[in-house]
Amino acid sequence: MGPQEEERNRGGRPPRLTLDDIVRASEKIVRREGANALTMRRLAKDLDASPMAMYRHVADKDQLLVLVLDRIVAHIERPELPQDPRGRLMVLWQLLHSELSTRPWAVEVLVAGDVMAPSVMWLVEDILSAFVDAGLDHTEAATAYRAVWQYTIGEIIVHTSTDQRTAELTRSPHAITMISKADQTTMPHLAHLADQWTAARKSNAYPVGLSAMVDGFIGSRS
Repeated sequence: MGPQEEERNRGGRPPRLTLDDIVRASEKIVRREGANALTMRRLAKDLDASPMAMYRHVADKDQLLVLVLDRIVAHIERPELPQDPRGRLMVLWQLLHSELSTRPWAVEVLVAGDVMAPSVMWLVEDILSAFVDAGLDHTEAATAYRAVWQYTIGEIIVHTSTDQRTAELTRSPHAITMISKADQTTMPHLAHLADQWTAARKSNAYPVGLSAMVDGFIGSRS
């Protein structure tokens, strides 16, 4: 039963939907079922309203997703940053990775819609500033940002998918089984790592990869 129907059952007039009502309901949908499940028709059904009522507040689904993201990231506080550009980059990227890792649905929204929440623009600005302070020009800084962003998003997607898939299996993952059978003669390195692969899949390798990418871009310029 939707909120408007509950109000009608009490004999009153249906309450006027607010933008906050719409964003809250949208967030519930994408948290439970993912961004693809969010449509104006589905949202209207959950709110016991007409699809046209949604369009009085938002222009389309993309705008709605931006509002949902903005609601989530608005709580992120600006951290204390070290003076050196490399240190700032490490802190900022790991903050972003940490926030997104706990919200895989938000990663799905960002990838599918190529959207950005206004409340997080300060973080993007600080990352670009650190790259520039490390010696990159603005074009190089933008390239570096996009590359590390894609690595960050990709790492979260792979890690989340691997965890979900492993949790669903009642046997050892196929990749682990294949590596455990690696021949010592023809594949000595895989064979050497066979008993370590499961632990490696569960480890957090993001800081190591991040460090290598940042160093690759700024090199000796910082």
